[in-house]
Amino acid sequence: MHGHQSVLLIVEDDFLVRLTLVDALGDLGFEVLEAEDARAALSILCDHPEIDLMLTDINLPGGSDGFALARAARVIRAGLPIIYASGRYSRAEPKQQVPGSRFIAKPFTPTLAAAVISDLMGAEPAHGQIRPERLGLDRRI
Repeated sequence: MHGHQSVLLIVEDDFLVRLTLVDALGDLGFEVLEAEDARAALSILCDHPEIDLMLTDINLPGGSDGFALARAARVIRAGLPIIYASGRYSRAEPKQQVPGSRFIAKPFTPTLAAAVISDLMGAEPAHGQIRPERLGLDRRI
């Protein structure tokens, strides 16, 4: 991790999932901003250049999915680390993902999300997939 408190943007339309992630990642030491759709996320991204990483659900309301959001976010902030999450997909096709992004299948734990965030921010970008059952973590969102 960086020497400063990392700032995350969580994009999730399910209020309870978003609330759980925001609270848990905040408890783990991250500063967390939140958005319920792509339009709000892009506005926040433009207003907050300190954002270090975006975690987005793939299925979002309003006509733009997480893949389109990530592509737009990379126009605004080239190289922004992106993590996709979905309960509908078991993996994301690499051709849909922006380069260097990761994917987490729902349900996952905030601890897993924090581990993927730390890994993505501290390692060379690479397409990857982490399945929560491999880690045996219990508190899932």
